[in-house]
Amino acid sequence: MEQQHAHGHNPHEDIHLPDPSPWPLVAALATLVVGAALVWWSNDRSNDMAAITIGAAAFATLFAVGGWAWEDSRMRRRAAQHPEGAAPTRYTQVITFLIPEGQLDAARAKDGVLAAIDDADNALRNLRGFQDLRITVSPAATGPSQVLVETTWTDREGLASYEETRKTILDLLAQHEEQVVPGSVQVFDMEVVRDTKDVAFRFSLGAAATIVSAFIVGGFMIGAGLTLFGSEGTAAGGGEGTPPPSGFEETGIIPARNIRFLVTEIRLPPNTEVTLTFDNRDPSPPHNIQFHDGDASAPLLRGCKDGCQTANGQPTDEVSTAIATGPVQQKFTFVTPGPGRYTFVCVVHPVDMVGTMIVEEGAPVPPGAQPAGASTAQGTSTESGTSGTGS
Repeated sequence: MEQQHAHGHNPHEDIHLPDPSPWPLVAALATLVVGAALVWWSNDRSNDMAAITIGAAAFATLFAVGGWAWEDSRMRRRAAQHPEGAAPTRYTQVITFLIPEGQLDAARAKDGVLAAIDDADNALRNLRGFQDLRITVSPAATGPSQVLVETTWTDREGLASYEETRKTILDLLAQHEEQVVPGSVQVFDMEVVRDTKDVAFRFSLGAAATIVSAFIVGGFMIGAGLTLFGSEGTAAGGGEGTPPPSGFEETGIIPARNIRFLVTEIRLPPNTEVTLTFDNRDPSPPHNIQFHDGDASAPLLRGCKDGCQTANGQPTDEVSTAIATGPVQQKFTFVTPGPGRYTFVCVVHPVDMVGTMIVEEGAPVPPGAQPAGASTAQGTSTESGTSGTGS
């Protein structure tokens, strides 16, 4: 006797067991990426890629959760349509044939009959009611090899409409007569009485991963584009001759992080004594800063008053600092040259770490860059430095 609840209901009738799904795994992986990106961003908020990664991973997480919810609701609807004991009736067509002795390798080749049947799977998926295609081969050491091809359909009408087309499995066999034993083809249209195989449509793990990967790549592209246009808009909004809002104009500090200068353009007045600070925030690799009398191929700029060292740490009057690992701040005082454009680089990373010093009349000395005892923004020195290249 079937056990009943106190209210007269079957105790198991409301239980819903979801089918296996890749979406929880995809959502978990995307959430893990979000967490890692948040840690990355919290440790390095100046890195644009960290923020882009957070946005892309968050979008992928929401997409995976949405896919999971959609699939679960679809499974519930399907369960409601087919209550216990009333499983949907499916139909199958089974085709058997023999491959002549010595032709099995040719049948498996790219232009063989087995490859043609396998390729037909894509076309069959566009037909109403198609669910599954299975090809089974029984190779024989001697004599012909047996092949069984099974297609499964949701209803008899779908199978009937398929048989009315001229693109059936039988048509493919007719196109490869040399690989089919004459008279060996048999066709059986049958109703499935019991089947434990779940052929309901669902995303495969590969398809889900591909979709999520596409959204992650798209998120990266969108984030990178927004970052790029945002940077261009900031530069355009500042107006010509306005230094970037980096903080250098207040502090006189040139910071470096992730193998790049965070300030790539500075402006100073000519023939003025200033004290700048190189703020190396990278624990590894080491960096330095050195100023050239023109572009990066020109000799080093001279006129250092205090704190300057060669790359290997020897005192010098050239405007440069010693190579060191961070975090470290290196202060140096020098007299700016005449008006022009000058280049500063890291000798260890001359391609990735490059900036420009523009010396021009009227440029202020950052308050934080005024040497000890200076009382005006222009300083007190009248010593003339090396003239620059350019205007």
